[in-house]
Amino acid sequence: MATQGEATRFGWLTPDVLSIVAGALIAAVAPLDRLDYVARGLTASALADAAPSAQVLLVTASPEALREGLCERSLPGLLERGRARGALLIPPADAFCGGDAASRAGATSATGATSATGAAGTAPVVRMPPELLRLSAGEVVGFFPLAAAERAPELGALGVSAAPWVLKKAPQSVPAVSLRDLADGQVPSSALEGRVAVVAVGAGGIAPQAVATSALPPARGVAAVLGGLLDGGRRAAAPAWVPALFVLLAGGLVWIARRRYGSLVATAALFLGVFALAAGQGVLAARVEASLIALPSALFGLSVAFAGVMIVRGLVVQRCVDRAAELIQRAALFRMQGVHTLPDEEFWPRVARLAEQAHPADLVLVAELPVGSWHLRFWNDRQGGSESLVAELRRDVRRPPYSSEQGVPAIRLSRRFLAKQDMPAVVVPLIAFGEIEGYVFFCGPLAESTFSREPERADHVGRELALLLRRKRLARTAQGGAGEARGGGSPEDDLVEGARVALDDLQLFGSMLRSAPVGLLYADAFGDVRFVAPEFAKWLRARDVTVPAESASAALPPGSLTLGDVLGATSASDAAVSLSSVMASDDGIELSVSAPEPAVLSVRPLRRESDGSSWIAGYVAALIPVQQAAPVSDNVRPLAVRDAADPLCAFQLGDVVADAVASAARATGRAVRLEPIRGATHALGHRGELGQVLEAFLTDVAGRGLPGHGPVVSVREAPQGVQLSILDVGFGLGLPESALQRVLTAPGSAPAGLEPLGRLIVAVEDSHGHAELKTNDGWGITLTVTLLRAHPRAFVSANEGGKPAAQQNVIAIGRASPK
Repeated sequence: MATQGEATRFGWLTPDVLSIVAGALIAAVAPLDRLDYVARGLTASALADAAPSAQVLLVTASPEALREGLCERSLPGLLERGRARGALLIPPADAFCGGDAASRAGATSATGATSATGAAGTAPVVRMPPELLRLSAGEVVGFFPLAAAERAPELGALGVSAAPWVLKKAPQSVPAVSLRDLADGQVPSSALEGRVAVVAVGAGGIAPQAVATSALPPARGVAAVLGGLLDGGRRAAAPAWVPALFVLLAGGLVWIARRRYGSLVATAALFLGVFALAAGQGVLAARVEASLIALPSALFGLSVAFAGVMIVRGLVVQRCVDRAAELIQRAALFRMQGVHTLPDEEFWPRVARLAEQAHPADLVLVAELPVGSWHLRFWNDRQGGSESLVAELRRDVRRPPYSSEQGVPAIRLSRRFLAKQDMPAVVVPLIAFGEIEGYVFFCGPLAESTFSREPERADHVGRELALLLRRKRLARTAQGGAGEARGGGSPEDDLVEGARVALDDLQLFGSMLRSAPVGLLYADAFGDVRFVAPEFAKWLRARDVTVPAESASAALPPGSLTLGDVLGATSASDAAVSLSSVMASDDGIELSVSAPEPAVLSVRPLRRESDGSSWIAGYVAALIPVQQAAPVSDNVRPLAVRDAADPLCAFQLGDVVADAVASAARATGRAVRLEPIRGATHALGHRGELGQVLEAFLTDVAGRGLPGHGPVVSVREAPQGVQLSILDVGFGLGLPESALQRVLTAPGSAPAGLEPLGRLIVAVEDSHGHAELKTNDGWGITLTVTLLRAHPRAFVSANEGGKPAAQQNVIAIGRASPK
């Protein structure tokens, strides 16, 4: 139980989910440190502020001016007059501008006699240490913290502090002037007010607007970064959980897209995640200080998650596809419904076998009518050429014997169709929805006699075979059109086709399980048994039917056992049940069998519907055993037990009643009146038991009745079933209705004198009928027995003796028949 609970608890840890988690961990750890550093610098550089800087002024001096000592003579005075914040000397300008001014500023700051800005208003002049600059891709992106702590106060006085990344000013947005212009007064010294002067070496003799671009690197980058830093552009790395959370969300989006919509949508979701990551980095970096994400590591983690989702899912799908293809290939033997997939050499002989099962004949031929042609091609299920059996050389279906003299196709008997002139042939056109699909020919005297006796059988068989042929033709046409549209089949198309056929088979078996009380036997549309359960196979072997031993509980190969063989095993007399009886009935047929054990064999056709038509897609048979009475205790007196040789069967109730009336009249010598029987009165029940108890009951009632008040018996067809009515029951028994009603409640414990009535009611209930008593307003009491009506097509063998001759004391009410 604990193991099952743990498996349920951690069932969500699938490989694709684990790959997403791994990608998030990679994004959090950020293993691509150098690439992340460069990406942060590029991000800071890309977001440079183009607004003019009010904190920094770039001052350039030509090499000639530096050699003349212009910087050393004029810079301190310019800084003091212009009330500048200070000066930052960029090498190599520090070698010419440092002089006493820089030394004094450093000494004053070191002794602490004055503040960073100088107690006497002297602006600090600081040499920029080379290790201060933080470079990325050759550009200045920030400032490193200094290892020498004594330089920190000097830089701090200028606003320079440790900042890994800075949203710098654009180079063209940093004001720039020439040191000579400042010294000559061409540029007012007030331009330095409140600013940090970044002094660098630049080219001389250039236009004022080109002064900034003339400064030697890295002066321009230092001025731009310092301007951004003083304007609040300090930036730092984002927390590690930010890219990890993003990878989890983006990976989850890719996972959902892959599962629901496929690989293409999942790839689009990945690109959407990358775009969101880049756009989100830009938006955050422009507004939040700790916002620079380890972009390469985050992208690497997202790619790991994407690859895990796609590859693992693809491997799972591929494994499922391979397994499905293997199962479909192994299930080729069990395929039931692939009618259009059968080659003609197998399809048409199987159609001939099906026709031979459905209609008796010495020889069966099937003729194919190719599309767009009027000439037939013949097939049969036997060895040898079918064409040589046909004497008719004109194969045009528009002429006799394939059509009437008027050119109308119809079922007809032809005597000169075959090479054997003395062998007749029943010509059956296979017509579906007004189109001729082919012909079937039932040949021989057996076919002729069956057609003259039951012409509707050929019509039923022809209709079902036509639907089968039409389905094959339409399916092959659709398959051919799809193949032309695809430009050739592919393994994926074959897999889809195999899955579709397998789905049809599953639907067919689902119909079988829903239609049969117990699914024990299945035969396909050709009447070949394809599945038989062990119990059914055991019953068939007891009936001397050969069942392949190696396939007793699995699928049978086509032709090894037919449904006609199964139906033939149920024949207990000369009256055999054929496959045409099953074809003609949507509800199927039920047959009673007694050996080796009493049972009922139910055979039903499985019909499929499409485009307003239905056809038989297979047959299902169920062998339902008759339940035997359970043993009772010694102190329980069982009721009368029915003879096991008297199964539930269909019979004519009129014959049974006539026999019982005649026997009762002979035994009592009194008049027992029988009204004319109305209807066929085919009922379902235990004939032997009903005849015995009915005879005993009529004998008892007639023997007790008063002279002139004998029972009156009538049998008729009623909407609710077949009814047997016995009038004047009360006069015969001499008891009131209330006493007789007690027998209806407990027929097995009838009081003395009413045992025959109790046995009759028990026999009626055993036959799934019911009995009732009604008072006729002073005209006595009527016993009405209602039995189930049997199917009118069920064949019931007649008694050898026929109906008994009427006795002199049996009075038949009604008009006498003419002599």
